Amino acid sequence: MSLLTVGQGLRKNASDGMRAVADADVNSARQKIAMDKADRAAKMNTIGTAGGIGGMVGASKLAAATAAKTAPVVAAGAAAPVAAGAAPVAAGAAAPVAATAAPVAAGGGAMAGMAAIAAPVAIALGIGYLFSEIF
Repeated sequence: MSLLTVGQGLRKNASDGMRAVADADVNSARQKIAMDKADRAAKMNTIGTAGGIGGMVGASKLAAATAAKTAPVVAAGAAAPVAAGAAPVAAGAAAPVAATAAPVAAGGGAMAGMAAIAAPVAIALGIGYLFSEIF
């Protein structure tokens, strides 16, 4: 066996070793990227779930507030035309509509609805963010 043959064998072994190390490094980088993506997805899932819970709380508060504002008005407004008799029903029919519109104009509009939902959503998103960072 000549010295050239031994050198070529050693060079081939070194090249094979370097190729194996490079392949392992690439696989390690791919796994790290996949783990980072999974971690980011888990954090976003936690924050999204918390936001959904806050939205449900806000929606139930909005529904309760809306029901509380309109329930007494509709009940009183519906009784007035019936008690007044058949002739003044046409004049009394506008009373429930006007009485129902008053709470809406006094702060029951779209912005008030958004405000009723926004606070619980913001609180829940903050808690979700803290949970995603702590755990």
